[in-house]
Amino acid sequence: MSEKEPIIARSRSLLGELLRIAQTRLEMLAIELEQEKLRITRALRLALITAVCGWLAGFTLVLWVALSLRPNVRFIVLGALFVLFVLAGLTSWIVLRRALSRNPPFSRLIGQLRLDRASLGQEP
Repeated sequence: MSEKEPIIARSRSLLGELLRIAQTRLEMLAIELEQEKLRITRALRLALITAVCGWLAGFTLVLWVALSLRPNVRFIVLGALFVLFVLAGLTSWIVLRRALSRNPPFSRLIGQLRLDRASLGQEP
């Protein structure tokens, strides 16, 4: 019976260590989920504010131009403003896509789990 007690104690110790590792990884997952939610919320808020402000500014500018110019010059200036707004929209779309392209979600957690597996002697 004395041989079983060290084995039971070792297995309990190992199980306790595994539970602590699992708890740490779950805490890391929760933190990454919260960070991802904040990033998405911030990006959506900025995109919405940018779109509304840009639309209002463009509408106001077009209205001002339409009311201030002579009819024969009005069409040329309105066409140029159209091209300008299209270019600005495409540029902001490209900038937004670049800002949102980053490491995949949970990349730090996945990296840590790979290190854990490597430390146990398994292939990552």
